[in-house]
Amino acid sequence: MIPTSLEKLLSRRDDLWHHLLERSRFVRGLMAEPFDRRLFGIYLIETYHYVIHNPRHQALVGARSEAMHPNYRKFCFEHAAEETGHELMALHDLHHLGSLQEGSYRLSSALLQTELLNAYLYHVSTTGNPLQRLGYSFWAESAYQYVGNVIARTRQVLELSDAQMTFLVAHASIDEKHAAEVAKTLTSFCTSDDDWHAVAQVMEGSLQLQGNLLDAVWDEFVALRAGEDSRYRYLNVLRPS
Repeated sequence: MIPTSLEKLLSRRDDLWHHLLERSRFVRGLMAEPFDRRLFGIYLIETYHYVIHNPRHQALVGARSEAMHPNYRKFCFEHAAEETGHELMALHDLHHLGSLQEGSYRLSSALLQTELLNAYLYHVSTTGNPLQRLGYSFWAESAYQYVGNVIARTRQVLELSDAQMTFLVAHASIDEKHAAEVAKTLTSFCTSDDDWHAVAQVMEGSLQLQGNLLDAVWDEFVALRAGEDSRYRYLNVLRPS
């Protein structure tokens, strides 16, 4: 059933996360197989490559020519401003994983799965129902409540401090505030079943693409671990001695 209220959207989000975590190669591998800091490095690189675009396509929603409530347009621009620079947390964590130093390497290009997520978010931000991008924000700003065990496992195995996990730790407290703002925005401006349907569709589509991205990160790590040629070979300085 397609959600037509915040309560139903919450329920659908829970279901989507349950299925993603249950089927994810990334999650299964991380929870059951040996891994090292190269996996976290690949994750941080791809995170940088999509988080840097978040404020840009969020701002594009507010810049659209369609009529929309002034307060929703204001939300789009304010949220874009608050998201600006968050990708630097990912780079900070990358540079504090070990002997990989800023300026000692050339950042690899984004994976296809990362580019597909970015392309989809630019598309939904510039076409269709102007409210629909909230579907992405609705799961992205609340992700940490679903992946706590994954974060804990990463911290334990890699022996990382909070200072080495700023994107997942400090960022989580920022997103808690944003999640409340997104929920309030949804209830304020979604006034029809069509609005809720559009938001739900983007929530489902973007979360599926995020799941594909995480699986690609795991696959890239497995290839790197096996000694195959990789765009991330500069991360081999992080492997255990």
